[in-house]
Amino acid sequence: MKKIFAFVLITLSFSGLKAQDSEIQTLFSGNIRISGFGGPAMSFTTMRGEFAHMMGGGGAVLLGDFFIGGYGEGLTNGISVGGNRLDFGHGGFWTGYSFMAARPLHPTISAQIGWGSAGERSQDYTYYTTDNVFVFKPAIELEMNFTRFFRLSVGAHYRVVTGVNPELYSEPMSNSDLSGPGASLTFKFGWF
Repeated sequence: MKKIFAFVLITLSFSGLKAQDSEIQTLFSGNIRISGFGGPAMSFTTMRGEFAHMMGGGGAVLLGDFFIGGYGEGLTNGISVGGNRLDFGHGGFWTGYSFMAARPLHPTISAQIGWGSAGERSQDYTYYTTDNVFVFKPAIELEMNFTRFFRLSVGAHYRVVTGVNPELYSEPMSNSDLSGPGASLTFKFGWF
């Protein structure tokens, strides 16, 4: 019995040595570099026919030149709705791709897909409504590599908002009042 046990033990130890010589294969093996970035972002657009400034930020994991992460942004300036102020903010998933990312100037495409709320409130906060909405915002940008850890993107986007309930507002409101084109400025800090 001791001879059988010794034979099995020696056989297993040699097979273990052979397995150590083999390279482990992974899903992300090869030349894919994994890093990340984050930072503030702002966009300039219109809502209800008035100028709107949105401020927020986001972060993402970089898998080569592709990124996936999250974002959030909200309206910073006052837009009137029946004598009250419009409130609007949204956040969710952010994904995109940088073409020729090693070059100092290169194009980037991205999309933000998220959920948010719109509503109106009185100046003294005695009146407030909230409305749940869905947001889809595709963008095309020109990205500038300033350093190995800082990039600046200037772009154009179109914000599509759905789910606006017109009955919640003191004046008529629709999806098109919150949807529209815009320009963006995004500061990205990370390892590229």
